Amino acid sequence: FSMRAPYPLTLQSIRASLATASTAGTVTIDVLVNGASILSTKLTIDQGEETSVSAAVQPVISTAAIADDAEISISVTAPGSGATGLKVTLFTLI
Repeated sequence: FSMRAPYPLTLQSIRASLATASTAGTVTIDVLVNGASILSTKLTIDQGEETSVSAAVQPVISTAAIADDAEISISVTAPGSGATGLKVTLFTLI
């Protein structure tokens, strides 16, 4: 999935959720801006969980500034098993 930033923004935090939790393995998500990762520690949802809020390892945003019209892409780098309905939310300052 990808989209364009509608204006310059600063990423404050990020979280993800699932409709159905993974039955085996952690779901790992990366966020890229113009093809480069902006997370030094990827976003994860632990096995059996439906949200990243309770993940054992929290994401670390290494590049918070996103330019106007930058391409923002969501990449699932480890899908877990049986996980469905991924939603990723970016919390920003304008």
